[in-house]
Amino acid sequence: MIDPKLIAILRKVDLFSDIPEMALEQLAPLVRKMEFHPNQKVIEKGEEGNSLFIIAKGRVRVHDKEEIIARLDAGSFFGEISFLDTAPRSMSVTADEDSVLYKVSRDDFYTIFKNHADIFGKIVSTLTGRLRAQNEKVINNLREREAELTKLVDERTADLAARNDQLSKAMTELKNAQDQLIQQEKLASLGQLTAGIAHEIKNPLNFVTNFAKLSFELIEEVIASEDPEERKETGDFLRQNLNKIYEHGSRADNIVKGMLEHTRANSDGNRQLEDLNQLCEQFLKIAQESFTLSNPGFQAQVDVQLDKSLPMIEAASLDISKVFLNLFTNALYSMNEKKEGDQNYQPILRVQSKQTDGKLIFTISDNGLGIQPENISKVFNPFFTTKPTGKGTGLGLSITHDIMKSHGGSIRCASNLGSGAEFILEFPNSLTSKG
Repeated sequence: MIDPKLIAILRKVDLFSDIPEMALEQLAPLVRKMEFHPNQKVIEKGEEGNSLFIIAKGRVRVHDKEEIIARLDAGSFFGEISFLDTAPRSMSVTADEDSVLYKVSRDDFYTIFKNHADIFGKIVSTLTGRLRAQNEKVINNLREREAELTKLVDERTADLAARNDQLSKAMTELKNAQDQLIQQEKLASLGQLTAGIAHEIKNPLNFVTNFAKLSFELIEEVIASEDPEERKETGDFLRQNLNKIYEHGSRADNIVKGMLEHTRANSDGNRQLEDLNQLCEQFLKIAQESFTLSNPGFQAQVDVQLDKSLPMIEAASLDISKVFLNLFTNALYSMNEKKEGDQNYQPILRVQSKQTDGKLIFTISDNGLGIQPENISKVFNPFFTTKPTGKGTGLGLSITHDIMKSHGGSIRCASNLGSGAEFILEFPNSLTSKG
């Protein structure tokens, strides 16, 4: 028996208002009643693709994730055609409020109405119109989104351009600051060099001054004396003094000439043959003298073992001098720091050179504080320093690394914390003299 209430519900659906009673009576037994509560899913994604639904009570929403595509009230009829998608089963339907729906198989529905062309055409026309209206809503939403995205892209582009300008400005300022620090490091190296030269020249100049003063006294004696023997004896003393003055003056002159030679601004294209052993010994002495001036009372035992058979190499003497000066100064600093904490400690600096497979290798090691294991990989980074603020710029070893690299060589570091550090310089055989 056909439920008259169900027939009345079906009659209220806008699509079925003109459908003959007989057709509704054929449809009624094929529908299944379904009740839903608010926010309860009517259709999950990918389900019920072969079903049609009649809303008898309440309201549902068709949505994709959280985006609402449409809302349908009681009296509406919907199926996959109203899901607005080439793959309509990807949409979901959820009850907005307490709702009653009737579900019927699409095949059963078409079987009943396929012989009612006018009714079927009206259903298709109505659903198509609903689809068109919903599609227009979707298109308008897409246009609004496109405008919002365009605006957002423009804003982000402008913000990115502003940030790039700020970054470019910051990089320029950083480069300028780095250049200034490098210049300060060069001046600091020059200061160490100058201090060493001054101390080195001081001794012969003292001899020159003292012998010159004594010579003035001897000249007065020669002038005042009338005894030929006495005048001859005084003349001999005066001659010896003048020889000493000449000897020590020549020594000071040679020191100045040597240092001017080693501090000339050689470019990479104007390198000359250099004796690395000689440079090493000279700047070891300068580093010691300069460090002692700044740290009176500090003395280190120095063990130098240089291979005298090393060939000369093409190098920029000023740059290589900085390499030796930086490494010797760092070693002396480390040992002095350790000495201040342990008065029984004996500083030892070892310097060695040798030739292996045509390569010239210099090893400079100390028994000072050593380097933290996590810092060994950072010691050649620009601006990295373990010294207190004001004691170092963090550029000495970085410049040393760059100088060795510019000569085609390398520098590496090994250390045991508390037992000292070792730096190995390696010059390639391509720099050695072919003569």
